[in-house]
Amino acid sequence: MDAAEHYNSMVHHLRVYYPQPYYTAAGVMHPLMWYPASLEQQDDIDSILGRWVNEHPQEFPVYDHGYLGTMRNSGRTVYDGTTFILKSLKRKPLKIDAALGGYFDMLATCAALERELRDAASEIYIRLPFRSLYHRNISPVIALKSGRGRSAAIGGACLMVCNRDGEYVALLGRRSGKSATDPGFYHLLPAFIFQPMGSTVQAGEWSIRHHIEREWLEELFAMPEERDPDRVDYFQSHPALVNLHEMMARGDAALYFTGISMNLLTLRAEISALLIIHDPAWYETIMAADSPTPLNVLEEAHAAEFILIDTDEAILAALPPNVHTRMPPQATAALWEGVRLARGKIAQYRR
Repeated sequence: MDAAEHYNSMVHHLRVYYPQPYYTAAGVMHPLMWYPASLEQQDDIDSILGRWVNEHPQEFPVYDHGYLGTMRNSGRTVYDGTTFILKSLKRKPLKIDAALGGYFDMLATCAALERELRDAASEIYIRLPFRSLYHRNISPVIALKSGRGRSAAIGGACLMVCNRDGEYVALLGRRSGKSATDPGFYHLLPAFIFQPMGSTVQAGEWSIRHHIEREWLEELFAMPEERDPDRVDYFQSHPALVNLHEMMARGDAALYFTGISMNLLTLRAEISALLIIHDPAWYETIMAADSPTPLNVLEEAHAAEFILIDTDEAILAALPPNVHTRMPPQATAALWEGVRLARGKIAQYRR
């Protein structure tokens, strides 16, 4: 069974549990539920956020201690940080309520679901005892709209698009082999787990915009990560971000909310965004040898490259065949939906 057949097998077997319509892009059905942002929500990325409560789940119907132990001893970059976890997902309008969880609990209750499916999907008679036991306690219908019974850390993926000499390109990266999840996979930059910087939540951290800006500086400009900083807005004076805010103020850049996906491999909700920069001087500046803010992608997302987005064919030609088998489903949706929105915004900007 090749990679594409294996991927299709995963989708086929997931439909036993979740028979709803799945997200489709470039002729491929993906193990993902996609909920697009309305026009009213597109301009406000934080409109997705409802409220968060200072509660931690106490009991889990299933918990894969073996998988967690394997991950902790794998040599990959794993850290048991506090995360925002899904409490409920509402669709009209799109809104997420959250509680607090731990990264290790996410690995043992969500990432373990994906590990079981990937291991079993190549078999003729597939068995998913871990997922089946979970759904004997929490029905699939409930699981798709709540995080009950698992530490469903909320994630995010932002498509970065910019003007390069009059042509618009998107920035993609490929994760290193030391990444905790999806090592070696293609992904967007930035992509992240939505979480406070310390063990407690400080004012201003319940914000996707805040998180995207910080991750953007860390992943694209190698800004050092700080845990438990004295001020959570410590990065607002970074020259790359100051420049971005100036471009936004004059209409030469914008951040949009594109939608939210439910990754059926992990049963985790993922927020998708588009950051578009129209000013061609930005690309010239970050690529200049003497730039005060040079592009400097972190090791965790190596092999970063800009690809043309003017046509679907150009995107597919720039990536390996069947790249969807080496890209997390939420990244696939964030890429194609971000490109779709970017093309519309580019046309408006040029008029």
